[in-house]
Amino acid sequence: MKNPKYTCPRESCNRSELIQTENGLQCPESCINRISIPFAESTNTPIFTSQDENLNEYSKVNAAEIHDNSLKWLFSTFKSSEADLRNNLIARLRIKPGSRVLITGAGAGNDIPFFIAALKGEGEIYAQDIAKEMLLWGENRIRGIYSKTGISLFFSVSDAMNLPFENGFFDAAYHFGGINLFSNQKRGIAEMYRVVRDGGRVLFGDEGIAPWLRSTEESKILINNTHLYGYEPPLDMLPITARDVELTWELSNCFYVVSLTVSSLPLTINIDVPHVGRRGGSMRTRYYGELEGIDPCLRNAVYERAEALGISRVEFIESVFRSVVKLEE
Repeated sequence: MKNPKYTCPRESCNRSELIQTENGLQCPESCINRISIPFAESTNTPIFTSQDENLNEYSKVNAAEIHDNSLKWLFSTFKSSEADLRNNLIARLRIKPGSRVLITGAGAGNDIPFFIAALKGEGEIYAQDIAKEMLLWGENRIRGIYSKTGISLFFSVSDAMNLPFENGFFDAAYHFGGINLFSNQKRGIAEMYRVVRDGGRVLFGDEGIAPWLRSTEESKILINNTHLYGYEPPLDMLPITARDVELTWELSNCFYVVSLTVSSLPLTINIDVPHVGRRGGSMRTRYYGELEGIDPCLRNAVYERAEALGISRVEFIESVFRSVVKLEE
């Protein structure tokens, strides 16, 4: 099995790679904020941070049992196959054998067996969650069943809004169920985007009823049961360089799923292509080159003169301005 690679979560450390010791992870000597990250008892799972045990149901000692019961309720309620859903979502990441994958909010590890199957015996899976009890329970279960698959499995108790990984470290990042509860959704999305390489894929989803169902009785019943079903996909929080963005609704159209391709390139829009026609100009000149208001009769006369000369309005106005500027020089 390969050794895991983690970086210091403090921005002041400039993502320094942590060094593994017998007792945990250590910042390198060069780090001015040198800190030590302990391992969970009897494991090599680093604990970067964790929830208060009384924060919510997923931070309690029996969190995994609560989580599994919730999933049974979920798939029974929406009359859906867990395998069909998870395989469907994972397929959108376009991972191949040998890929390095991140699962944020991994919980009790229910997605991990499906990722193991998709990697076909070769690759790395990093699973993180801030709920320590549930993640450690899931790790114990997963390792007990899937330890000899050829896949390197790494777990960390960490914050999805401050991931301990370098930029572009993963081929794909995945999150399903939980992003609605993030205290800063935009930061959580940005962190998944940051740690995935250019051309890699990101997918996340959670409760959120499709717009065309919002007025139905079933929708009102679901939202009354759990307010999270009233959430909308946070499309306005995506990085501006995101490519191939797709939005679907799953589980009877009651869960949104957003998938995208990571890119660092600016938008490929040429705002300087000239328009052909009476008005002329380009998108840039039309946006930045507006003039102060002039007399409507004079404006119409200018337009008529431009048409008589067989040139666009912009071309005519610019020629007049250039002649005036030239005379002043």
